[in-house]
Amino acid sequence: MAAPEQPKILLTGASGYIGGSILAHLLKSEHPALKDATITCLVRGHARVAKLNTAYGRRVNPVLYQDLDDIDRTVDIASTHDIVINTTLGYHPASAAALVRGLAKRKQQTGRDVFMIHTSGTSNLADQPITKAYTEADPEKVFDDSKDDIYGYEHMRNEKQPYGQRTSELGVIDAGLETGVKTLVIMSPTIYGVGQGGFNKSSIQVPAYARATVSNGQAVIVEEGEGVWDNVHIDDLSELYALCLLNVLESGGRDLPWGKEGIIFSENGRHRWFDLAQGVADAAHAAGKIETREVKSVSLEEGAKVLTGGDTLLVELGFSSNSRTKGVVARKLGWKPTRGPEDWKRGFEEEVRAAMK
Repeated sequence: MAAPEQPKILLTGASGYIGGSILAHLLKSEHPALKDATITCLVRGHARVAKLNTAYGRRVNPVLYQDLDDIDRTVDIASTHDIVINTTLGYHPASAAALVRGLAKRKQQTGRDVFMIHTSGTSNLADQPITKAYTEADPEKVFDDSKDDIYGYEHMRNEKQPYGQRTSELGVIDAGLETGVKTLVIMSPTIYGVGQGGFNKSSIQVPAYARATVSNGQAVIVEEGEGVWDNVHIDDLSELYALCLLNVLESGGRDLPWGKEGIIFSENGRHRWFDLAQGVADAAHAAGKIETREVKSVSLEEGAKVLTGGDTLLVELGFSSNSRTKGVVARKLGWKPTRGPEDWKRGFEEEVRAAMK
């Protein structure tokens, strides 16, 4: 009797911060289910293909496509795989749904379960303390992934105010329910730390503050910066993805929630936005890049211009809000994050150095 076919794994976003770090983490694993695995990476451009081949050799199978709008190609590639780890831009619903459609074709062809692990963020749950565009949010609420109806809450929020990342996530879940594809969403807070991939090594929020501070000569915060968020180190987050993947490979995802219940958190720390801005200011001042450690309060419009080029909704939800979570499911799975306050502080110094380059 022939040995069962090894499930085929597809990773998107291998040239990004999260995807590149996950890829490096998986390929370093000595776990029997991973140490000989080949991972397909959906990438843009021959230069990225060459770089991945040079770095990882036979362990990766880079496959070209044009971009996120190359929907037919995305469906075709996903249809030859059993597991997709999607870490590309979370604000592109069509490309995320295309991955699910491709997996559904695979399921029809093989009769086996297929799985999608999708990357999202906790700005989906955030209040809007400045514009008051959503007034029903409780700024003190701590969402618990083991008991709260996160899916229902997000649907309710999106009906009142669509938000690209939330729309993408809900589209993945709903498409999975319609087609029989098992979907798991890992919803992360502020991610920090130097990425382990071969391309982009910086996240979004802390680097945005660091770049703005270095380029403008002073740290800024939107209004008072009293909003509270969680955070997680990229290495700890990569380990969570690995644990989820291994559970799929070893037991068909027996210990994981799927579909409407399959939204889990990855928090391992908590901060105020003002404290983040102050940490960046302290690091930039110590590096001799700014003259004052004082953090300047600015309006939402000015903060959006400085931090994101003008996206006020993103800055209110993702840089100024309250969004507290409790990752019970990950810890029950065996996730044991190890990076704490000292690593968080070190992250400010790392991002300031990157901004100086």
